[in-house]
Amino acid sequence: MNAYDLSGDRRPDDDASRLPTYCIPVDPAWIDGNRHMNAAFYLAIVKDPAIAVHNDWDYGEDFRARTGESNFVVRSEVAHVSELHLCDEIVVATRLWALDRKRLRLLFEIRNGTRNRLAAVAQYVIIHVALGPPPRVRPIPDALYDRLLAVRDDHAAVPVPPEAARLYGGDKPRPAGWPADDTL
Repeated sequence: MNAYDLSGDRRPDDDASRLPTYCIPVDPAWIDGNRHMNAAFYLAIVKDPAIAVHNDWDYGEDFRARTGESNFVVRSEVAHVSELHLCDEIVVATRLWALDRKRLRLLFEIRNGTRNRLAAVAQYVIIHVALGPPPRVRPIPDALYDRLLAVRDDHAAVPVPPEAARLYGGDKPRPAGWPADDTL
């Protein structure tokens, strides 16, 4: 097992229990000269939870092997809220935040489980691709899209932390060509 133990620790039963959640200890190597977790590691800690939910949604390794299709992260971003320190437990909740026929947005709530407070929010903007060569953006297949819509709708029942508005797409203009509605 790597430094992350993603064995499936879930949040306690509450409204947020709809979100897949994983516990990760702060690694001593992640602590910088300011005695808190270095900013470089916030995106690193969401990688394995992202892979885990893709596999849970049948959009991971098996899907890629079966279809020759996958997804690429085209944008990642973190908004820091409070510090994480050595010996803190990190709790990462993953939410399918938005979806259209070719893209999805994952929102990660990175919590300090030891102090029970939000440490950061992060997001991935992901495109669906046929692997090629060369890789090409294509629509998400109907069966997968329907599964992801159900996940998104389930996750929508859980309140989004207000700090998520600091991320691209929360309160920032959309690039040309993106939907004008709230799908992404």
